Amino acid sequence: METIKQASKQIIEQLIRLAECISDENFTEPLSVLLNNSIGKHYRHIIEFYQVMFEGLNSGLINYDNREHDPELEQNRNKCLEALRSIEQRSMKPIMQKTMELSVSYSVESDDLFSVATHVEREMVYNIEHAIHHMAIIRIAIQHEFPDIRLEEEFGFAYSTLKHLRQQ
Repeated sequence: METIKQASKQIIEQLIRLAECISDENFTEPLSVLLNNSIGKHYRHIIEFYQVMFEGLNSGLINYDNREHDPELEQNRNKCLEALRSIEQRSMKPIMQKTMELSVSYSVESDDLFSVATHVEREMVYNIEHAIHHMAIIRIAIQHEFPDIRLEEEFGFAYSTLKHLRQQ
């Protein structure tokens, strides 16, 4: 579990460092390369998935579809940074190993849910991979729209991809 927690911490720290150096305008601007979404919306999405997971640690139930969709997280960098720092701190606290229930729906026509068993480690890994996926999208947007912003070399790359690139 410590390896997973450290990986999560590294990902959150990368997000924090970028959010600290990007302007409010760049953070909130709708970008055509993101289908008129903003970098802030991708941050909000990452944050809310982590928040749902942590709430699930208490209740034993996780449903990523039941997120708040808080517009302030995507429009206010300071609130976003506060939420990221909270996630970073929460990720490093002792986490009880337990089984949980993940509820999902794959229908746009109904609210029918089904559940699968999951556990803390699996959901932490999922959130890391989910964050990296959105960080890759953020990376594309920044390189396309804001080429003056310097990204960390590892930002938006999966650990396996970085390992592969270093072996070449």
